[in-house]
Amino acid sequence: MSRWLDVEVGTDDIDLNSLPSNLALVDLHNDNEYKLLVGDLGRGEEMPKLKIFRGAMQMSDLVLPDLPLGVVGFYTSETMPRSCPVIAIAMSSCIYIYRNMKLFYKYYLPSVEQNTCELEIWRQLMDPINHNEESLRGLTASLQALPQKVLSNQSQNFLDLDFEQRIEYLEQLTELPSRKNVEIVCITTMKINSINKHGVSCLVIGSEEGDIIILDPNTFTPLSMAKLCAVKKTPYQMVATGLYNVDYSVTVATREKSVCLLKREWKEGQLLFHTEEHIIAIEVSAIDNSVYVICCDNTFSCYSKKGKKQWSLNLEHRPIALTLVPIMHLGTTLIAVALASGHLHLYDGKSRRDTMFIKDVVSVMKFGQLGQEENVFVIITTNGNLMLKILKRTADFNADAASADVTPDPLSSEKPWLIPKRSKLFLEQSARERENAIAMHETFQHELNRLRLLAGKTLLEVHVKSDNSIAVGALEPIRLTAEVEGLGPVFRVTLIIENRSSTRAAAGLALLFHTNTYKVYRPYLKVPLLAPNSQLRLPTKVEEIFDENINPEIFLRGVTGQGGQGSLVKILLLKDGQRSPVLAATVQMPATDPMMIPYDMQTVTAFQQ
Repeated sequence: MSRWLDVEVGTDDIDLNSLPSNLALVDLHNDNEYKLLVGDLGRGEEMPKLKIFRGAMQMSDLVLPDLPLGVVGFYTSETMPRSCPVIAIAMSSCIYIYRNMKLFYKYYLPSVEQNTCELEIWRQLMDPINHNEESLRGLTASLQALPQKVLSNQSQNFLDLDFEQRIEYLEQLTELPSRKNVEIVCITTMKINSINKHGVSCLVIGSEEGDIIILDPNTFTPLSMAKLCAVKKTPYQMVATGLYNVDYSVTVATREKSVCLLKREWKEGQLLFHTEEHIIAIEVSAIDNSVYVICCDNTFSCYSKKGKKQWSLNLEHRPIALTLVPIMHLGTTLIAVALASGHLHLYDGKSRRDTMFIKDVVSVMKFGQLGQEENVFVIITTNGNLMLKILKRTADFNADAASADVTPDPLSSEKPWLIPKRSKLFLEQSARERENAIAMHETFQHELNRLRLLAGKTLLEVHVKSDNSIAVGALEPIRLTAEVEGLGPVFRVTLIIENRSSTRAAAGLALLFHTNTYKVYRPYLKVPLLAPNSQLRLPTKVEEIFDENINPEIFLRGVTGQGGQGSLVKILLLKDGQRSPVLAATVQMPATDPMMIPYDMQTVTAFQQ
């Protein structure tokens, strides 16, 4: 049975063309109804737009001046009443900040100096002497020989022109390009002080030059800037974890088949690990900072936070998308992997817990709260269709659940526990324990010794009295119980001996009554052979004996609870060849009904009163 509910979405008017970084689930109006924001690249001559969906219906759209590279939503203030979140959209070398869906601010990445070799080539290109086919061909070849990363946009556009267009372009050019605009390649957010979903966040930007820039959420000025690696690498996708003012880490996948790590106060990141093929997508676990990677060689791998490969799976088809699936009410986080065959697998570590089949190939997917539903899968297919899947509240992803594909995981024992965050009460209690450590330890040892003494006394008392209704050793399957019937002073006591063994019979047993205030008509009973899985009922008659100086309160012991040892009858089970009883049962006899006492004894009792 499926764990997901499909939501009907009209596909006639919805035709989306987006990237994984262009999806965001944001509470736009602070009404706890999250909207879906999609940065649509458009098709053909259609302009790029920011489309806003309320559930499965499109509410509005916003025309964008350039192709979106990333869409995120975050809060910039914790003042009450809480302000609405702002939307940041990365386009080319600029970040557009929208507040209440209106343009609020633009942030441009700082430009860099032009490459000296490129400038020298452009000086020769602008010289009218070189405006001929032979010279232009040689200078163009020199320009193409430079690495693509160091070329400016002007040079890249110039190389895309034919000969006549290049001549025309050079004749119109009046000055040399002095500085180069830095392109944005990826964008994400990071909390500053609190992990609360309404906490203030800052923007984290990855540039084409290999710089990681963190912006202040209020002034939109750089808080810190660091190089991704000692060797120039271009970011492709990044995931930020932790808090900026406490400790954080930015895990970055690069186009050079590697993953780099940048931490707080580092001026330069470090190489974490290399992959054999190009990286398609990465995700980072919030529990142990494990890095999950899917690559072009159809592998799904997990690396530790120190870059050591923990395990790797070979997938049946080419992976396309990867996302985390945190399910808070189950206390687990799954990893979703979409394949080119249309299958969508959910993994818990190496174990596959669920599989869905999408009629179309998944292009982009995201999991989170949409509307007021907390667990919604948002899927955009290659044909531009929007699909929504809601997790059922009765869904279970345990290993014993249906459709869970369990594979042996040798590292399952090393998987860290899901430990809750430290609360203020926990911190106060920890401080109190540190201050009173010696007194608390002495009190604990005192109470522990008292508990041991009490357990020892109880064990000794049970051993001396043999007061145990279940045997031990070879006769462990034997159990003894008793039933008392009657109003008194003569009672019917039925002893029930049960043999719970399925293979062994019990023989050579006997029963003995021990009492001071009751007369037992058959105090010693021989027990016949007791077959396996059987029980035997042995009835006998017991009469209560009264003294001449009888106390009337003895008839009320069922109410007062002051019967004492006189109201107890102990029954011992004996075994041939053993000196001590095998087991014993103590019977609390009920009080005799005063109306059942003989008339002469009632007269004596009344006279004494």
